[in-house]
Amino acid sequence: MAKRIHIIGAGIAGLSLGILLQKKGFATSIYERQPRCGGLCVNWSRKGYTFNGCVHWILGARKGSSFHEMWKQVLDIDTMPFHNHEEKVQIELPLKDRHGNNVFHFYNDIDKFEAYLMDIAPEDARIIRLWASKVRLIIRNLPYLPPLWSNNIVRNIVLGIKLMRLLPVGIFMKRWGKVSNRDFAKKFSSPFLRMAVERLYDREMRMTVVMFAQAYASAGVAQYPIGGSSAFSDRLRDEYLSNGGDLHLGCGVKSVVVHDGLAEGLLLENGQQTKADFVVSAADWHWTVFDALGGKYASKSMLDLMQPRKEDVFWSYCRLFIGVNRTMKEYSHFERYPIPEFSLPDGTLIENLEVETYNYDSALSSGKTTMIVNLPTHEGKWWIDLRLNDRQSYLDAKNEVERNVMECLSVRLGDDWRSSVEVTDVVTPATFERYTSNLWGSSQGWTPPDDITKKTAMRYTLPGLKHFAMCGHWTVAGGGVPIALATAYKVAKMLR
Repeated sequence: MAKRIHIIGAGIAGLSLGILLQKKGFATSIYERQPRCGGLCVNWSRKGYTFNGCVHWILGARKGSSFHEMWKQVLDIDTMPFHNHEEKVQIELPLKDRHGNNVFHFYNDIDKFEAYLMDIAPEDARIIRLWASKVRLIIRNLPYLPPLWSNNIVRNIVLGIKLMRLLPVGIFMKRWGKVSNRDFAKKFSSPFLRMAVERLYDREMRMTVVMFAQAYASAGVAQYPIGGSSAFSDRLRDEYLSNGGDLHLGCGVKSVVVHDGLAEGLLLENGQQTKADFVVSAADWHWTVFDALGGKYASKSMLDLMQPRKEDVFWSYCRLFIGVNRTMKEYSHFERYPIPEFSLPDGTLIENLEVETYNYDSALSSGKTTMIVNLPTHEGKWWIDLRLNDRQSYLDAKNEVERNVMECLSVRLGDDWRSSVEVTDVVTPATFERYTSNLWGSSQGWTPPDDITKKTAMRYTLPGLKHFAMCGHWTVAGGGVPIALATAYKVAKMLR
């Protein structure tokens, strides 16, 4: 008789794990509190417009990375339509380059990017070449990152020999692990390039993360799924069901049932109790450890995160969704530019607008276009508490966000654009928390430590608890869709 595995959460991690386990012959059931799958990876529909809720790209969309090999074990990813952008983002600066241009182009192709940098800042040739060389180093090793071990001893020996080539990557990670883009910017002589590197992201980012993202994009292995987040998560849902998976939507979990240190099933919010041979939580880590398990199986380092600092939790967002009765073909798909600063109601200072324009996705725009303005904030708890305790003030705060952003956009895009706007909708960290149960509405779990090579408190298992595991973007600091897949793959390998 097949072992029964019960999985909490039908996000990317839960669905991926369910598919992998069904294909291995396990009998899985997934319990999801929301009436739809996807977790953060969903779209939002408003008055005929569809807004992409999460995914900017899928790492492993095409051959050339070990993530592709993982996805192929989950679904036939090669049959899915993707879009490959020429640029990651355009950043408008208050300075001009030596040609008189004030827009920095963050090209995805590393050869084109290097040539562009050499043209606008030849005085920084040495550091530009160093930058490009590190990205190319990563590209050469993408097929082995992360390594995919098998149950075959001979194959593992061969892979181990091949992994010796990763030594330079390890040295690179160690030396560059603490260097942020703002640290790196100081090495440039060109004021324009120095400022551009400082503003590569709206928040400070490790250069190792920047360079890995560049490597994925340049190799063409990370691309945007046509139709956005729901198109991808719906494909996973359908794959899970077609493999015999048992999916329970609108069925929340209250706690994990434990007897003598063994996880034996789930207590559902409707009062029913399930029986399982093994339980996996692909849900929020904080809820899992301290609510579903009452904190009984937390190590000391985990207990320190019972009341984490807000900086420990990856930022959430206020987002303004905009539906425009125009094609917007003349605009970049992703722009960041300075504005007269204003503060969110939670006190977060906004100095730049980050604007996504989905003028390239025919599934989301046909004569009309959806736009999204992202406003990152570490004040997720503030929004959640406000909505819970004072609904009218919460609605007023949302209106304030919309008013400030629309004023900034109207100045840039003109009154004609404003008259074409048919739909607006503000979501906040409270929205994300409501739909995903993610602590403080976090977008990617835990914030990576300053030294990304440093070990964290996160583990796949908990001390003193057997027949239980966790996967998802909370189990590795930095999170995201690639981590959701990789951790599901890891847990699936653990189960025999």
